[in-house]
Amino acid sequence: MAYWIAGQIADRSLDPAAGAHLIWADIAYDLGYPEELEPLVHCAHNSDGWEKSWGVSFEELNREAIKAAKQFLNRRPTAEN
Repeated sequence: MAYWIAGQIADRSLDPAAGAHLIWADIAYDLGYPEELEPLVHCAHNSDGWEKSWGVSFEELNREAIKAAKQFLNRRPTAEN
């Protein structure tokens, strides 16, 4: 499920903040917050608590979520024969 959502974040068919939140709240929580999902959980925390005073735009946070999703997908184990 995490790979499917990350794929939608990466191809931008799902809002990055919403997708990162889904991974944080619905997947990482149930799995005990595995290390592999930490970057996406971090993005969800940042997006969820974002304030304009941080000096970083919400769009930049979305770009970070897209980058984290792509990195997560690139580390996906390959099927062995």
